[in-house]
Amino acid sequence: MFRKNKFAIYLSLIVLGSIAMIPIFWMISIAFRTNPEVFASPLKLLPPTFTLDAFRTVFENKDLIQLFVNSYIIALSVTFICIIAAAMAGYGFSRFNFKGKRSALIYILLTQMFPMVLLVIPYFLFITRVGLYNTYFALILAYTSFALPFSIMMMRDFINTIPKELDEAAKIDGCGPLKSFFYIILPPCLPGLIATGVYTFILAWNEFLFAVILTNSIEVRPLTIGIGMLIGEFTTEWNALMALSFMASAPLIIVFLFVQKYFLQGLTAGSVK
Repeated sequence: MFRKNKFAIYLSLIVLGSIAMIPIFWMISIAFRTNPEVFASPLKLLPPTFTLDAFRTVFENKDLIQLFVNSYIIALSVTFICIIAAAMAGYGFSRFNFKGKRSALIYILLTQMFPMVLLVIPYFLFITRVGLYNTYFALILAYTSFALPFSIMMMRDFINTIPKELDEAAKIDGCGPLKSFFYIILPPCLPGLIATGVYTFILAWNEFLFAVILTNSIEVRPLTIGIGMLIGEFTTEWNALMALSFMASAPLIIVFLFVQKYFLQGLTAGSVK
């Protein structure tokens, strides 16, 4: 009976995984075709002739390359800020008791209840009034505000799993709170830091709505907007569009493949004590 159940579970995972891979397979298949072959009849699953013309179209477009650079600048900046801020805030909420701690935690949780679309107009008014419209900092500030609350709670739960006896031993040896944080808390928190970084990077890399509202030029706009540039009024270069989509997805896939173990460990930290 156990073997039958195990076989059924693996079979279900294979079937569901295959279904989930269909859009990715189709995207890659179209990326290696010529544009006329996309509309050929009958349509074939594999490209009749493998070609890199779509990728050449992307690389020859300097605007699209600039959008790639912009996405990396924004996503990496947000990731760096959130990792540092979330680690320190999580340490503070985990190890110290202070006035307003409970209220602060509730406020952080409440910020996750508001849908992003509800905040578009307030963000737009704030960014324009402070003179940050159409800048990297506008998007970095917006994405950080979305990612930081969840990142703080994730790091707090992870630090809660680290025995407080380690802090007490470090205090006896003469370590202050800051030194204890860097030398005692951070090393075992590597999975939590990686999970925070992956979550933040994916959020900043994929975001579209605020990028449209808070920017208006190629110099600062991210890649999510650039994908739409290949959709013309009368014609669409579907092969180039799929090639660019594949290139945009590749960094996320590569990052998750290498750190998925730490990512899952960080997300589940604190769930079982």
